[in-house]
Amino acid sequence: MGWLRRGRDAQELKHVRRMAEEDVVQFGEELARLGELLEGGALDAETRHDYQTALDAYETAERLVDRLSSFEAISAIVDTLTAGRYALACVRARVAGDPLPERRTPCFFNPQHGPAAREVVWTPRSGPTRKVPACAQDAARIQAGEDPPVRLVRYGEQDVPAWEAGAPNEPYRIGFFSASGARAHVVELKMRLKGEGRGQWGTDLGKPRIRRPYD
Repeated sequence: MGWLRRGRDAQELKHVRRMAEEDVVQFGEELARLGELLEGGALDAETRHDYQTALDAYETAERLVDRLSSFEAISAIVDTLTAGRYALACVRARVAGDPLPERRTPCFFNPQHGPAAREVVWTPRSGPTRKVPACAQDAARIQAGEDPPVRLVRYGEQDVPAWEAGAPNEPYRIGFFSASGARAHVVELKMRLKGEGRGQWGTDLGKPRIRRPYD
């Protein structure tokens, strides 16, 4: 019935908003930490531009989450966060004197890690071996035989990997990988875990204080 569907949609949107809020706060905290490290230093025009781009993305994403009222608006949040994380990665690279990162799909294990550095061969605890995009730190962990720190979401009374969370978070989660084969990996994992009887789990996050290091 229509009212049941509307109720499910409202609940799913609530989950999406919470996940997006967590991502925006985490991104803002990264900006704040980097701003403190760079404060007082001499930044060239390109570095300042990238930092401003990241800051603008944070502020835009914050507004978009506050106004989120439909699933159609999710893509704008995802695109804004992805662009902001890339700009932040560029700031770090410029300050360190490293080559600029490529514009790649976000890290499969946690999009909060920013753009992937390369693909890695990964075997989940349940399922076949596959290639997924990973940030440099997670790629190193996989190579060393360690488990990467995955994106966890609160579901019921548990913190679970994002790909196990089920339908409510799916429109937001999948959005980060919509233009990549990684999307298929997320969907495949979700369906596999669902078939095994997993992934069926039925705040005030605060606001970071961000300072422009060149003010």
